[in-house]
Amino acid sequence: MAGSDDSGHARRLVVVVGHVADADRYRDGDRLCVLRDAADAGALLDAELPRLGTGWRVLAVGTGPDVRAVRAAALARGALAEEVSVRVLDDGAQVRVHCGVCHHGAQARAGDVLECPGCGTALVVTDHESRVHGAVLGAPGVR
Repeated sequence: MAGSDDSGHARRLVVVVGHVADADRYRDGDRLCVLRDAADAGALLDAELPRLGTGWRVLAVGTGPDVRAVRAAALARGALAEEVSVRVLDDGAQVRVHCGVCHHGAQARAGDVLECPGCGTALVVTDHESRVHGAVLGAPGVR
């Protein structure tokens, strides 16, 4: 199979944001790409996705916000949700928040209430994750 390695596993484009950890967890057929910043995922995927054959998968590795950003970039470039997996190395305290009112982005801790920097609405940081935006929903709340 074009997208399989000798063991029958799907071949993977592994996008690591930050440092390469747990090198023993990657398979021989994996194509490993390391980014310093998740914001660079779009450019990397623009270059790598056209080179992948049928059956390849994308694995994003990094902090929670970083893997959500890589997954969103892959989906925006035509990858199917079933083709993209994530491995969170450090869940971290901060998450990217998408304002449900004005669509502005911010950073906050899960469960916090924050004022949206775009529209000033008090937002409750939910656990509802948007794969499209690579963020969790900031829903209007009561102060």
